[in-house]
Amino acid sequence: MGMSDCWCSPPEVATPLVDLFGGPVGMDPCSNERSIIQAFVALTHGGLVLPWCTDGVPRTAYENFPYSQGQVWTDKALHELATGNVAELVRLSMMATSSQWWADACLKAERNPRILGLKRLKFISPAPESRRAGGARRMTCRFEPALMYFGPRPEVFTKTFAHLTRWSTWGR
Repeated sequence: MGMSDCWCSPPEVATPLVDLFGGPVGMDPCSNERSIIQAFVALTHGGLVLPWCTDGVPRTAYENFPYSQGQVWTDKALHELATGNVAELVRLSMMATSSQWWADACLKAERNPRILGLKRLKFISPAPESRRAGGARRMTCRFEPALMYFGPRPEVFTKTFAHLTRWSTWGR
């Protein structure tokens, strides 16, 4: 997996996550050293094998997974939701409606996700050498991004991220 597969979420997503969850997200299983996501637990490795909750209290979670590994991360996310380890999950992904992992995320979950089609985002490069005066290098993604929300507050999610939407929401 190359660095081009692991770009960091931009502030336009990171800041509203804090608003949505009323503080840092409980678990970021796909983190890296340069991530700006505020999380109580940020895994830089092991997110696919470790449970996303170990204290019996369901967590909130956020994923910006390596997009070349959509199927394995979707399988893991659906498992964590089904076992009750995660109460609310936000996923930032490419809009990949023809992929199996996208279909699985939309159809295999206990409840359909709320999906927001987003404007093109400028992701933050995770490479340390990409630093420049004034902050990290940002590059516009080459695909249509989407945010998926699994949880009991779809209206709050939609309102929180409305500033990024390109088209209306889908799902419950």
